[in-house]
Amino acid sequence: MWYAGWQSQQTLDSGQLDTIYRRTAPTSDGPWSSPTTVLVASQVAPQVTEVNDPSVSIIAAGSSLRYAMFFTTLVCHPDAPGCATTQQQSASSQVWSATSDNGVSWGSFKRMAVSDPGQKGVSGPSAVLQPSGPQQWLVFFGTGCLIGMASVSAGRDVLGSSTAYRGTGNRCMSNPVVFKSGTTWHMLFNVLEPTSADAVRFDVWKTSSASLTNWLLASASPIVVVNGGRECGVLTPDVVPHGSTHADLYVGLVAPGSSGACDDLTQSTAIARMELPASML
Repeated sequence: MWYAGWQSQQTLDSGQLDTIYRRTAPTSDGPWSSPTTVLVASQVAPQVTEVNDPSVSIIAAGSSLRYAMFFTTLVCHPDAPGCATTQQQSASSQVWSATSDNGVSWGSFKRMAVSDPGQKGVSGPSAVLQPSGPQQWLVFFGTGCLIGMASVSAGRDVLGSSTAYRGTGNRCMSNPVVFKSGTTWHMLFNVLEPTSADAVRFDVWKTSSASLTNWLLASASPIVVVNGGRECGVLTPDVVPHGSTHADLYVGLVAPGSSGACDDLTQSTAIARMELPASML
């Protein structure tokens, strides 16, 4: 498992913000190893202050394995003016990629340079291995409350990008994860659903399509909804499918802040696993 955040107050106090870690386990429900730090912001580029939302692909290369990771970077400091709110940080987010021989030591960093004319930011990638001609991946991402899609080459250059899913109504979507179960493609994503009392509430919604590249007319519905009491958000969903019978859904749980309201995303202090039967997908 690759995930992001900070593991201790001491780490945060040292000035190291969101970092990418790795844990291993013999089965999908643990027991999980202690965390290994695999990527800090300073490794990527001087302007990067945080790294988050890792999406890792494992590629067979002869008798060995090669790893590729697409991830979110923040290019402003959370304490700086214009970088305080969720919306401001989203607008200052970019997607980068890296490669590794072992899933722990990463290098060859490259920005996924998709078009962003509205300067809404690009974040929360989900990379799907889909070789076709020069294309190696289709990478889905959040941008301006919509879900985008980029065709990316084996050299991790962008071949083209477009809007993958607009949803219905005025829902603000982010953090997609795309996977296949049987013959159907599924997309889970966060939806920001604030209330008069809670500025940040994130649920998980789902949609599906027979085609990986055609989601525009797909309907969507909630699959995990928080009540603002014990949890304020179920963030950055990730899925491990088990054939066509069920899937494991992993989410970051966000608790209420010190005020008792849902107003602080740094209160994400646990990762939860939920087993979803195929009928729920």
